[in-house]
Amino acid sequence: MQRIKRIVISGSPGAGKTSIIMGLKDKGYSVIEEFSRSLIKNSIAKKKSNLFLSNPIGFSKNLLTTRENQYEASEKLVHSKQQVVFYDRGLHDIYAYLKATGNDTHFFKKKISSFKYDLIFLARPWKEIFKRDSERLESFEQAKMYYPFIKKTYEKHHKVIELPEVSIEKRIFFIESFI
Repeated sequence: MQRIKRIVISGSPGAGKTSIIMGLKDKGYSVIEEFSRSLIKNSIAKKKSNLFLSNPIGFSKNLLTTRENQYEASEKLVHSKQQVVFYDRGLHDIYAYLKATGNDTHFFKKKISSFKYDLIFLARPWKEIFKRDSERLESFEQAKMYYPFIKKTYEKHHKVIELPEVSIEKRIFFIESFI
């Protein structure tokens, strides 16, 4: 059996990652959707504060468990002929966010090092498309602050390719040119 290619779409909050993932899904690719938004939405529904900011370690452990399970289960999810699965953020994002906020621990650093991806595409902060919503609570300035941590974390273990600031369709075409 051919090994699947694991490709992460990550980067700054509000830089178009989820739109890219949905476009790839519409084209028939297997995708793993972002889970942290569900955790944030659930926390807000329970009238709690931003769970990542109020309990970064607890939030990150919950996210880690889910992303580990998604990573392991993704072999069975692949239904595209290219044997590719795209992730809306990967496990390394967890450590990058903790590092950016001064909450990183050796546990998370060690944990993420055992998970490998074939390619990482990063979306840089892009003010023209950035929008806050009920789960994206960061300002554009905060979104910009996270990006170097995300990039540096992935670059330690993976090939990283920055996405051009073009339409979703052109970004998808750009990504497909690498697979």
